[in-house]
Amino acid sequence: MSITLQRRAIAAAVLLIIAAAGFAIWQFEQTLKTGRVVNIALAPLDPRSIMQGDYMALAYAIDRELPEDAAQYKYAWLSVDAEQRASLHSLSNSIPQEPQLVAVLLRWRDGIISVGPNAFFFAEGTGAQYEQAPYGQFRVDASGKALLVGLLDENLQLLGENNR
Repeated sequence: MSITLQRRAIAAAVLLIIAAAGFAIWQFEQTLKTGRVVNIALAPLDPRSIMQGDYMALAYAIDRELPEDAAQYKYAWLSVDAEQRASLHSLSNSIPQEPQLVAVLLRWRDGIISVGPNAFFFAEGTGAQYEQAPYGQFRVDASGKALLVGLLDENLQLLGENNR
């Protein structure tokens, strides 16, 4: 292979990587802009990680309701009330057709199945305002991908600097 051909192949590979990264970022931005708002109750968990600094370990009340055979399913179907608070409806391998239900992709985390991420990072020194947060707010896209937007207080108001 000639040097010119190698350079072209490397340039094409770099452009492909940049395009793929840009598309992934665009998808995340679209979910944050247009995804359905879902507020999921948090479950009590040790609120701080001493080793990782300003970070809160998260667990979800819905995770404790998942049946033992949850690993065979792809989605948790959530019922959402008027204030967008979610409760577990059922599990399935497909997206629900009922508009009142929201599908959230199930995640494997340390051998445990969950509806959300296991951590929330915040600015240094601001941890106290998040410690008693009863809800996590998510934006969920049509494919079930859920992105954590922030933590909420008991009145479903965003806490901290994400409070916009």
